Amino acid sequence: MTKVYVLGAGAAAAYTGSYLGETSPVAKNFFQKAMRVINIHRIKDRYFGDEDLKFDHIFDFIKKFWGIPREQVHRSNLDMEEVLTLLNIEMEEDIPGRDRLLQAYEEYLLLMALTFDKILYGKPCPHHRRIARSLKPGDTVISFNYELLMDYALHHLERNDTRWHIKDGYGISCDHLTGSYDKRNLPAGAVAGGSNVKLLKLHGSLNWLYCPQCGQLYAYEHRDARGQSVIINGMANMIQCTTEYCCHRLSRVIIPPTLMKNYQSIPFIPELWQQARQALQRASEIIVIGYSFPTTDFRSNWMFRKAMVDNKCLKKVTIVDTAEGYPLKTLLEKHKSIFRVDDLVFYNDISEFTGTLEQ
Repeated sequence: MTKVYVLGAGAAAAYTGSYLGETSPVAKNFFQKAMRVINIHRIKDRYFGDEDLKFDHIFDFIKKFWGIPREQVHRSNLDMEEVLTLLNIEMEEDIPGRDRLLQAYEEYLLLMALTFDKILYGKPCPHHRRIARSLKPGDTVISFNYELLMDYALHHLERNDTRWHIKDGYGISCDHLTGSYDKRNLPAGAVAGGSNVKLLKLHGSLNWLYCPQCGQLYAYEHRDARGQSVIINGMANMIQCTTEYCCHRLSRVIIPPTLMKNYQSIPFIPELWQQARQALQRASEIIVIGYSFPTTDFRSNWMFRKAMVDNKCLKKVTIVDTAEGYPLKTLLEKHKSIFRVDDLVFYNDISEFTGTLEQ
């Protein structure tokens, strides 16, 4: 049996090991959480080095379009998706102000990276670790999240028959950037690869950088005293591609949650979507955790429905979600429509589900 996990925001929201005592942001509360941690620059032994970051352009944009000054953003009901969608439209329409708007866009991506990194810094997630341990060779994890909970669980997977490495575990070739940029310091297997399970992050990742000129993907990982991975923050535009004769400055790989997602703007993202669709086509078991197939994500809905047209071996679909009442009824009806099954296995609690997994 080939198994495919699908992880949405609800999978990250179940993480409770944050040293700050926060839960993972979602679209509706991102700005509230971001403002709670924006002035936190050190958490235990991790230093973020972001004291000098002002984010003036993104907050000026918010004040201009919503009339909300920076000091009131923490009390607002700003929606992450709406803000980014309007910012994308404004970048297309306001040609004279494009440079300023591009700065606002880059600041927003950096604010996202720092907010997720601060809030999700903590003890390893037991749920993601159990999922990682349950994987068999040939299984795939499809993630719509930027955070590194699944990456961390896979990177520290201790099984002889199941292997995942940064070099090829993301579905495409990925070079490893260390703090010293010295490949002699890389963990065993990071250069050689040899992954037999995949983690396909269809909206990018907080630890990814790529070269817009040659297309090479990099993952940054720095080991601290606890062995946790540390993403970079403001350093992205200071790092150069190490491909011979290139040396172009690297860019982030985060496709924001907007109505105007441009999957073609980063050359390897369509390849990841194709691999995800192929994995779904041959899956005999699919487990969806905290993903509701939002109507605004048309490409995702297309991918799943297209894959189910060609899937002839699907035997079991499991849904893990905290929805209740009418929202749950609507959610299950949509899942049944997408996966073309009458019966679903449903868990309302992720710990209850992961407790059933073979280790």
